[in-house]
Amino acid sequence: MNAPLRSARLRGSLLRLLRQPAVARCCTWLLLAALLPLHLSCNYYATRSQPVNSPALTTLADSKVFLVHQGTVTWQLVNPRLDGEVLEGTMAEPYQQLAAYSRAPLDGSSGRYRSLDRKVVLNLVHVYISEYELSDAQLVRIPVSAIQRIDLVEKDTGRTTASYLLGGLGVSAGVFVIVGIVALALKSSCPFVYAYDGSQYRFVGEAYAGAIFAPLERDDYLPLPGIVPQQHAYQLKLTNELQERQHTNVAELWVVAHPANTRVLLDQRGGVHTIAQPVPAESVVSGAGTSYTQQLAAPDHHTFLFNEDVAGTGASSITLTFAKPAQARTAKLVLRAQNSLWLDYLYGEFAKKFGAYYTEWARKEKQLPGATINQWMREQGMPLQVYIETTGGWQLVEHLPLVGPLAARDLVVPLDLANVTSSQVRVKLEGGFMFWELDYAALDSSPDQATTLEKCQPHSALDEQGQDQRDQLAADDAQYLKQPRPGMEVTLRYRSQLAAPAAQPQRSVFLRTKGYYEHIRHFEGAPNLLELYAFRKPGRFMEFSKEQYRRTARQLNLTALNH
Repeated sequence: MNAPLRSARLRGSLLRLLRQPAVARCCTWLLLAALLPLHLSCNYYATRSQPVNSPALTTLADSKVFLVHQGTVTWQLVNPRLDGEVLEGTMAEPYQQLAAYSRAPLDGSSGRYRSLDRKVVLNLVHVYISEYELSDAQLVRIPVSAIQRIDLVEKDTGRTTASYLLGGLGVSAGVFVIVGIVALALKSSCPFVYAYDGSQYRFVGEAYAGAIFAPLERDDYLPLPGIVPQQHAYQLKLTNELQERQHTNVAELWVVAHPANTRVLLDQRGGVHTIAQPVPAESVVSGAGTSYTQQLAAPDHHTFLFNEDVAGTGASSITLTFAKPAQARTAKLVLRAQNSLWLDYLYGEFAKKFGAYYTEWARKEKQLPGATINQWMREQGMPLQVYIETTGGWQLVEHLPLVGPLAARDLVVPLDLANVTSSQVRVKLEGGFMFWELDYAALDSSPDQATTLEKCQPHSALDEQGQDQRDQLAADDAQYLKQPRPGMEVTLRYRSQLAAPAAQPQRSVFLRTKGYYEHIRHFEGAPNLLELYAFRKPGRFMEFSKEQYRRTARQLNLTALNH
């Protein structure tokens, strides 16, 4: 038996054991006991390149700590500010806690930090320059044209999650193994995607999240910012690591050539958009009236959790107000978001209510039209709904489908401003109670620039037994890559032939998948029909989330009082 299958069988045995009520209760108590030392643990961080332009520098200077690198010399730029096309500030030696993180990870690798240093590490920007001017008072002037690269530090969610699952963190290893196994036991997700960064496969996200029945099969466009080609070849892994059957119809690599100092994102329909001048909101106000303007100004893991329990409302919401350029007719809303593990937990609790009838219910769901199931999911607040305020009131723009809870994803939503006549653009985001986590929001009114798109089919697709699965993944047809058991994986290799136009020197890479998956669950007992019928009501899943949250909070309070 090969190693992946042995590992899968071990995970399967653990999951079956953990789902037994007595064992689950024991794990819950162990988890509560483990919470105290978690603040002493280690996590991983990585860097993500930012556009070198005035809007990006202005945004970062308002909220970040700048470490400047010139050759082998590194120093801190205190009070950074932009004066025209010159970045100014005061030169200083990095203080002790900052100096420990003054060297950024190279070539897509990850660095490690203590949770106690979170605010220091995740607030860093590394600026690489070729020259600067220095006055006697240590005042520094750096021409924007002399800035070679800007790297924003952010949490490496995939590596951190993996560390929780695998342990290896010294005295806290047992704590993290417990936390990771419990999270995995509750997880009800989708295929995991790993991208080769030149030295290792790194977890980057999940494919077609939420497509839990065949009628929900859909396209998904996953950004791959850390992937590094090896002699023009890109490598990925698509894995089944949970108790589910996965069916992947298509797995294409999309390579986009675009101008320098721009980013590229794909919308929910595969449309290509360049991001050149993202501007954070002038104000961000939640449905309860709380300001989140600073929290969402940069992708720094200071998130809005959609966790406000506002009386008389089902969904949790947040309203963003942006300045509107006078002549702008279109714009692009840029978000960084992910789903919560809480949503996975809730769905698991919902599924348990079917008892031994679950398999029969799932069979009947597969016979429904996809539009019917999608409508139910929307009524329950699962997608993230995007509205824009127009002369006719709030207009629905987009339902953003689930993206999974293990990695944040950069998203873009095209906006039509034709019916926005004021000097401001107001956008409202709505989601179920604690279903989403929003890290960043900005508006880009720059026109989409010319790009070149290459769609690559797999050059090879070797599964865990060495069988080539290219034919199953090459086209949107009746052939599927089937991964019915945990431990199954396919290693994908793509060859890019995209030329390098002088006006489009940058490359952005995405994985376009299409497919669906099915949970494997074995519950016992009679279905709770009274409670299940209640879920036919729009908004019931959001009410269920609040009820479960309040129940959990009471249990934690009782635990604290008893100890």
